[in-house]
Amino acid sequence: MNELAGTGAAGSTVTEFSSVDFRRCLGEFITGVTVITTVGPDGRRYGMTANSFSSVSLDPPLILWSLRLNASSFPIYSTADHFVVNILAEDQIGLSQRFAKSNVEQFEGVSHTTSANGIPLLDGCVAQLECRREATYPGGDHVVFLGRVLRIRNSGRQPLAFRSGKYQVVHAHEPVSPGDADQANVATLSAIHAARPLTDELGRETDRTVGISVWGNMGPTMIWWRESSRPLRTSVRCGLVVSLLGSSTGALFAAFAPREVTGPLLDQELEQQKRTEGPEDGRRFRTRDDVEKYLREVRARGLGTVTNAMTPGVNEHPVTAVAAPVFDAKGDIVLAIAMLGDTKEFRVDDGAIERLRSVAAGLSMRLGYKAEYQRHR
Repeated sequence: MNELAGTGAAGSTVTEFSSVDFRRCLGEFITGVTVITTVGPDGRRYGMTANSFSSVSLDPPLILWSLRLNASSFPIYSTADHFVVNILAEDQIGLSQRFAKSNVEQFEGVSHTTSANGIPLLDGCVAQLECRREATYPGGDHVVFLGRVLRIRNSGRQPLAFRSGKYQVVHAHEPVSPGDADQANVATLSAIHAARPLTDELGRETDRTVGISVWGNMGPTMIWWRESSRPLRTSVRCGLVVSLLGSSTGALFAAFAPREVTGPLLDQELEQQKRTEGPEDGRRFRTRDDVEKYLREVRARGLGTVTNAMTPGVNEHPVTAVAAPVFDAKGDIVLAIAMLGDTKEFRVDDGAIERLRSVAAGLSMRLGYKAEYQRHR
């Protein structure tokens, strides 16, 4: 019996698997995307999309890639003395899809030049490696091509990535040091770039509506939004400024941001409540002491929550929202990740909230945060 050295969702080792299971497992390994180009004996240009490319040796400079034995272009590549590995950029999905198909018109309209050996070099790629076939090795239903690198080009562009049958974009995974955090804009921008793909994955994984908010000129501001498969009946848009006391993300900024920043807005919201509420209104926040007690509770939970929220002009039906804070290397809150749902189906004890908390905590660690840095103001 064959055994795959890995664990399933429940932590058990998978010992029996089909070719589909194996392929799906391999698909979890994120790769770049390349187009391997060459020229046939008749002078015709060929190209094929491949993500089996890998480095082998620095001295001598060697790389490898593999091709199925039953591929229509196998007779061409198996006899070609030279080929080029074109590493695609993030905006070249169209090229990837084009060269994934066997088509005699593959190069029609495709901007390219030629190498010293006459091999097509696709324009706009991240990098290119001109290679001479060094050797071939059998590999089950594939053949592995070993290539000696003769010349290279590197444009410095962002690469295209691929995982589980889907194209991906690449973001740097660099922690923000305390020195970088001294520049608030650097820390916040780094956090936003890091948070986008993580939050997008969180939304797909939990099928919940999720969003990102930062502190803007007017207060907590929604900057990104991803709907679930059951969209909320709401007019929330990027750029919406939310209440400090009436929203989950606002509660986090009120609890963790410097008081000299949030204080004036908190006073303004309290004054507005006094002008608009009647004497029998059941609101909790009558005095600043009420607010401070509430913010202590938020800090203790580490989450901002609102239930049955109704905001005129924003949502038609009651919404429940839970938000988790993200801190930088100095312990300052840089953004909040919120999860929202219709109150009828989303509660503050929903199982997806632990995943939300985990994503926010992981992002904080990635930004250099340590618990002892946290500033409770």
